[in-house]
Amino acid sequence: MKRLVIYFHYDPAGCIDTACRIAVQAVQKYGRVVFVTNGTLAPADRVWVRQSGAGRIERENVGFDVGAYREVLLTLGREKLAEYEEIVLMNYTLAGPVCSLAAMFTAMDARPELDFWGLTRHYAMQSRRFGGAVPEHLQSHFIAVRPRLFNSDDFWSYWQEMALPASYEQSIIRHETRFTPYFAARGYAWDTYVQTDDLKPVFVNPIMACPRELLANRGCPFFKRRSLFTPYADELRRTDGLAARELCDYVTAYTDFPLELLLVSLLKTQPLSALAQNLHWCYPVGAPTGETPDLNELGLRLLHYEQPAADPVTDWYNRQAAANADTLLAEAAALFEKNPMLGVLSPSLPLWQGCTAARRAAWMREKDALAQEVSVPVGSDPPPAPNCGWVLVRESAFPDGIPACTSQRDAWKLALTAQKNGAYTAAFEPLTRSAARADILNEYETAAAQPAAVAKQLGRLVKHRLQK
Repeated sequence: MKRLVIYFHYDPAGCIDTACRIAVQAVQKYGRVVFVTNGTLAPADRVWVRQSGAGRIERENVGFDVGAYREVLLTLGREKLAEYEEIVLMNYTLAGPVCSLAAMFTAMDARPELDFWGLTRHYAMQSRRFGGAVPEHLQSHFIAVRPRLFNSDDFWSYWQEMALPASYEQSIIRHETRFTPYFAARGYAWDTYVQTDDLKPVFVNPIMACPRELLANRGCPFFKRRSLFTPYADELRRTDGLAARELCDYVTAYTDFPLELLLVSLLKTQPLSALAQNLHWCYPVGAPTGETPDLNELGLRLLHYEQPAADPVTDWYNRQAAANADTLLAEAAALFEKNPMLGVLSPSLPLWQGCTAARRAAWMREKDALAQEVSVPVGSDPPPAPNCGWVLVRESAFPDGIPACTSQRDAWKLALTAQKNGAYTAAFEPLTRSAARADILNEYETAAAQPAAVAKQLGRLVKHRLQK
């Protein structure tokens, strides 16, 4: 089949990361690729596109993927596109493939009754953010269209009349959720390669909610990058919060996809806190063995820094956590061998609520200044570590030398510097604390299900604040 793939890319620095390159090279086996980016590519990346044999369009960063697709389609024109048997609109938000694309293209080539098809679908839902009633639709990260559709006046009117979106929400409303019902209403047949109708009562967005299931059992060759850094509160509204971790464990164990290289790329563009929450970079460790590791031989260094001033209870719990971490030094050091990308490690924050409040207050004081000093995103939430004045670092995560670390602000900058260098920061805790954390969560969930208890707790909080 003569196929054209329009591959949309965006990176604020103009870089094409390994995951994008893998995807482009994979689809090139099945069609000609036009690589379109919203911005200016770095010189070395522009050379890579040329050497790959793909066409290249660099354009102003307007209109999101919708604007990019529209420009390529209108630039090539109706007559040129009529030479193809299938046109694929695909974007960089997909990572993979984790398997050969042959099965997907063979299966869909065997369905000539379809006028357009996609990788996955999103089921109908209500969303004020996205305009109210969202219909069932193909997800715009991968849509293939065939001659009966792309040679029609309907198709060209759709793109010529398209108002370019100025926000992510507008791109969803004006294109992603509109494309499928617009053409279905005009008699064009569609379907998806990955079949998920049995999941419809469970998840509206299966590729985000249960990506491991789609990869392991339904032949899906791609997963969403966003699975690894989606807002965790959103994740908890639709899943049990384990989707990203289970996805990564599967990709690492059962595929050849270089997940660590994707993580290196994401560390440069996403807040550390978002990645840490989705990937659960908090490691439980067993009882101390009493062994004393040779940190120099392991390429590690233990640092201590002064904690911000806090109330006596918070200060006591922080000091206890640091002392406990000393007894678990061997177990902490072993985590670096098991996790090659781990660069900075410290004890998890104590479970006392004052510790959480103190850390957040300190972060809010420092984050804006830190954002001016580092080249990675600084999120609204603090990184998972360092905590408690105790931090173990991998020396190779700091090729320019380990910065001085005497305060909590220095410790956070240490974590952000490691992030820039492609290493992540994590916490560790004894199994007893992990068990207590689960019990505390259960207590909060039980209380949240009882409005009277919530109101009572709120009253106590207000009273406590007024007394202060």
